[in-house]
Amino acid sequence: MIPERLAAAALALTEGMGWQSITRLLAAFGSPQAILAATPEQRERVRGVSAQVKANLARLDIRRIAADLRRWRAEGIHYALWHEADYPPSFSRLANRPLIVFWRGTALPASAQCIAIVGTRQPSAETKQRTAAWSAALAERGWAIVSGLARGVDSIAHSAAVAQRGCSGAVLGSGILRIYPPEHVALAAQLQRNGFLLSEYAPDQMVRSEWLMLRNRLIAALCRAVLVMEAPAESGALHAARFAHAQGIPIFAVPNSEGNLALLTSIAQPLPETPDELLDVVLRLPYPPYPLERMDSGAQPRLLPEE
Repeated sequence: MIPERLAAAALALTEGMGWQSITRLLAAFGSPQAILAATPEQRERVRGVSAQVKANLARLDIRRIAADLRRWRAEGIHYALWHEADYPPSFSRLANRPLIVFWRGTALPASAQCIAIVGTRQPSAETKQRTAAWSAALAERGWAIVSGLARGVDSIAHSAAVAQRGCSGAVLGSGILRIYPPEHVALAAQLQRNGFLLSEYAPDQMVRSEWLMLRNRLIAALCRAVLVMEAPAESGALHAARFAHAQGIPIFAVPNSEGNLALLTSIAQPLPETPDELLDVVLRLPYPPYPLERMDSGAQPRLLPEE
């Protein structure tokens, strides 16, 4: 019989499988092993699961998946499934939560001690300086700096935290073995030594534009607050703010760009003068945030072009 963890991982890695599909299949069959053991005809009777997902289940190669999992483990990559203790608890609040997350590096820090710093890939000189200073100061105070390993603000925030010997983590829109952008391979290696790389995608997967947007819901969920340092009107960084707002996570922005000004008139607060003032505000807010996030397809932000 297929081990339960392998069966669950195989389901999580089935293309198109999401939280609603796995919930309906488990309700129908009772366990991951039973889902895989079911005939196509039996699975066909389950409502609310797409024909494509059912077809993908019929073609599932359990031996290849087992070999991939062993290979990734040999590469130092860990994974956690939706029901396991290592799965980030803040992800469980997401209606579109990932079924599996992969990470490499040190253990994931508690979300109560993480702050996201995001922004444009083409920051001004002032924003570069501000981002580095804030990231270093927060890392020095014991906060993990989370971002998306993108060019510009993301990479500056990661680098400043690492230079301070603080913890920093990146949530990827690709697999952990396919770092994007490729010039950040060395930075990714630094993060693994005192932080983490995290992805909901199989480690061998190449980046996709829609995944660069979707990773922002995980960046927001991992953090106590989101700081938007600079964002044009069509910046991908605005996704993190919108997902954070949907989850009840506070957003802070600098009034220096069209995107940031729009956030400040709707869902964001002005960034305080100093990191200590920010932490004073953040630590007085309830955590976990309430109400719990319940993103449905209509609540997701529209896809903006990547800068």
